[in-house]
Amino acid sequence: MYISRFQLGNYKSFYEPPPLVFVRGFNIISGQNNSGKTALLETLGLNFVGHPHRSTKTVPARDTIPNQISWADISFTVSPRELKELMLATGSQRYRIIKPPLGSPFARNIGFVDDSEGSAQRWLTAFFSQESLTFKLRLQARAGQGLSWGLVGSPSYGLYPEQNVQGQWGYVDLAIDSSREVVLAGAGTTLERTDIGLQLSSTLQRHVYRFAAERMKVGRGPHGGNAFLAQNASNLPEVLSQLQHNTTRFRDLNRRLNAILPQVIQVSVRGIDPGQVEIVVWCHDPESQREDLAVPLSESGTGIGQVLAILYVVMISNRPQTIIIDEPQSFLHPGAVRKLVEFLKLYPQHQFIIATHSATIIAAANPKTITLARFEEGESTLEQLDTDAEKGIQATLAELGVRLSDLFGADNILWVEGRTEEKCFPLIVENIVGRPLMGTEILGIRQTGDLESRDAKKVFEIYRNLSRGASLLPPAIAFILDEECREEAAKHELCTLSGNRAEFLPGRMYENYLLNPRGIAEVANAIEGFRTPPLTPEEVGTAIDSRLNDPGYFCASEKLGGPTDRIRRIDGARVLKEIFNEFSDARVTYEKVRHGVALTEWLIKNAPEDLREIRDLLAKVLDRRGTSNTWPADGPQDMERQPPTRRDSSG
Repeated sequence: MYISRFQLGNYKSFYEPPPLVFVRGFNIISGQNNSGKTALLETLGLNFVGHPHRSTKTVPARDTIPNQISWADISFTVSPRELKELMLATGSQRYRIIKPPLGSPFARNIGFVDDSEGSAQRWLTAFFSQESLTFKLRLQARAGQGLSWGLVGSPSYGLYPEQNVQGQWGYVDLAIDSSREVVLAGAGTTLERTDIGLQLSSTLQRHVYRFAAERMKVGRGPHGGNAFLAQNASNLPEVLSQLQHNTTRFRDLNRRLNAILPQVIQVSVRGIDPGQVEIVVWCHDPESQREDLAVPLSESGTGIGQVLAILYVVMISNRPQTIIIDEPQSFLHPGAVRKLVEFLKLYPQHQFIIATHSATIIAAANPKTITLARFEEGESTLEQLDTDAEKGIQATLAELGVRLSDLFGADNILWVEGRTEEKCFPLIVENIVGRPLMGTEILGIRQTGDLESRDAKKVFEIYRNLSRGASLLPPAIAFILDEECREEAAKHELCTLSGNRAEFLPGRMYENYLLNPRGIAEVANAIEGFRTPPLTPEEVGTAIDSRLNDPGYFCASEKLGGPTDRIRRIDGARVLKEIFNEFSDARVTYEKVRHGVALTEWLIKNAPEDLREIRDLLAKVLDRRGTSNTWPADGPQDMERQPPTRRDSSG
């Protein structure tokens, strides 16, 4: 059994979003805070109170009374075998199925030609010979009141139109015996619209569990003989007490619990007050026989109760269940969440619906459906994503050296040349541009060499596809690239291919802005074992000057200008590499990311004017996301826009 289709309406932030399709296995619901994820899970849990939607759509004036009915249409898909087991579990003596109209395509196909017992038997055989049966039902609740079940259409299983003769519906009653044999038990007509789907609604409901993102108060409860966990897990002590007698299964449960939460060695259940039992947690070796050191579950970590209840449902249930988990990362450590997801994968017969904003969970679950919740203009909306496309995105990200968690949840992405800029540009934005990133993620392009090949068009198409349309990933606002030795025509082509989102540094590369002799000397001297005596700014300045006069450090087609132009056009990365190697006698190699960050931090503190061109470029591209152009009153003062210059040795 699983929920195959779902639509809600007029509930909390939802007015009437489109229907959702779910499958067995993992289904992910994602979205920002306050986007409606929890409200959706409340209705999916089939245990909610009417709460009509309020917005300008439903309350156009202050005295408007909105529609008071919240509702949800839900389709349960079961196999005929599961249906028989559900019939046995319900305990009802008779079940009703509505006759198909005589002469209808379905009736002719199965040989249902009259009201004889033979026709009825052929119809019954056909009904239970379906590969699966889907029952569509409606839940509705008036404001502040509980739920009632009803039919969306008749029959609920929708195989054919109902047989309606003068306002009455023909039906056949059937029964099931202990050997799972279904037999005819009567026939007739009725004015009441009811059928087997509606009769099974409460039983179907009991197979849906929802685990909220909050501490579960299930540490103690009454002793009893029930082994069926309640939907809210309120009787967890009772069912664990029963399971404890089955030592093998109880040991398996504890083994799984320990694998997910290694600090928990085991749990057990003990009697306390008359008729009451309590779950206790052993964080010490049970071989010590020190039961007095066990801690009550109510005094233990928040996530232990949720994990226990989830494990119980998954491992002990004899039939497939729908298990809804709200924000598991809110009550479990990321490592524990990953282990829990990997464990749940071992039970593909169940359906898992997980609301999360954790890219780690999404990647681990490899979901079959992804639903994105958004809140816009006072209303929550839902959109189901193309999971094949999302998996393609994740595969592409892997090839590019980017993880989904690197950019998941950002409002937009600023792609930069590489890992050095990825680490340094946020420092410049926050400390020199003087504004927060506010949802913009800065990520390095890992395969920049491809941008100079004939595959440039393909590369930019990849990046555009990663961040456009309905996807978990945010849009790209710009690509900031090194100017390097690109001709104007090549830069123009890349701008066109990028949809006019490509921007180029005024200097040849980011390392050109780091050629400050005093900064290089101080960063080098802070490295243990760099050299004795300490490196001086004068030595660094002389080393840079010697290279400014060597054409081999410049692009072949360039005409060398004055010192200011040369410091912009020299191969800055090569210069830094050679300076570190030369003055440390090859003991220290220049590391672009580590030492680039150190030099950037030094410049921010001591010579921010060296980074003014980077600052201006970052401010320009960040304005594309709609942020203000105004500098904060207490932020850095505006500096005259000039090309970067090598600072003298005095700094």
